[in-house]
Amino acid sequence: MSVFGHTGVVPFTAITQKPLREAMKIWVYDDLPRRRNKNAVHHARAIIAAVAMLSESLRLQRPDRGEVPELWGRADIVAYCNRMGHLTAAGKQSASRRLAYTRFVRRVLLRFRTLGLAGPGGVLEGMPVGFAIWPEDMPDEPEDAEAGRDLPEAVMRVLCSHLDRLEEMSNTETRVATELLIDTGRRPDEIYTMAWDCLESDPDESPVLVYDNHKAYRLGRRLPIGGETAEVIRRQQQRVRDRFPNTEPARLKLLPRPRTNPEGTKTYKDIAVAHRTWVASLPDLVVPVITTEAGTPVTHLVPFDKGYRYW
Repeated sequence: MSVFGHTGVVPFTAITQKPLREAMKIWVYDDLPRRRNKNAVHHARAIIAAVAMLSESLRLQRPDRGEVPELWGRADIVAYCNRMGHLTAAGKQSASRRLAYTRFVRRVLLRFRTLGLAGPGGVLEGMPVGFAIWPEDMPDEPEDAEAGRDLPEAVMRVLCSHLDRLEEMSNTETRVATELLIDTGRRPDEIYTMAWDCLESDPDESPVLVYDNHKAYRLGRRLPIGGETAEVIRRQQQRVRDRFPNTEPARLKLLPRPRTNPEGTKTYKDIAVAHRTWVASLPDLVVPVITTEAGTPVTHLVPFDKGYRYW
């Protein structure tokens, strides 16, 4: 993957049919340049793992082990979908993985055709039109058995009231990043990589945050923000200019890395460790829970798990 500016390797050996394996190599070669974030290699491996499940189904359920693309057909898709359902029912894979892998395979088979791989001279020449996953083949969305990811309002109030402690335990950039995460709801990597001049105004002079959605490769996104959030950004901009007065503003980052960054052009790294340490140092967190006793609603304060996965 270093050829594409990434690290690690992407193996294709789990796909046993040579035509399908070669088609996946072409697919990865086509898809990688569309992705600019650090998860590009992980995404490619996940897609390959999904297609490997299709490959295994062909190998196990076809007498020719699925080696001839022109012999694939609708019956093979049905067999694959049934096998994925059986593996889920047997507890060998989760319902969410079944859904994700089926989506991946559907997308890849469609892309094979748009890339011309099923046409004359393609590595999948002769692959029938019926060898595709249709909307009715898709499994249902799994029921979400866990609570929503949003932190309870009572917990958020406690966190916001202790931002000074977070800054004392880490640094100003960690606090600013946290405030922007809270105020904007953007992904962490969208906050960490913001340029110094990320604050603009709409025609009515209301502040707008400009950021890059790396996951979907949608750059220069504009998000209206409140005046207090804009003031947080302005104060941070002034701190960065004071720290790096000789660097051109166009090269600066709003949240520059505190070390090994003499010009302020390197982005901040993950603040998850600082967050965990901060949360662990806070007083016990409690949230109100309403129960019914003798027909009367009663509010109880119960502890909130500091090990909650969505901090």
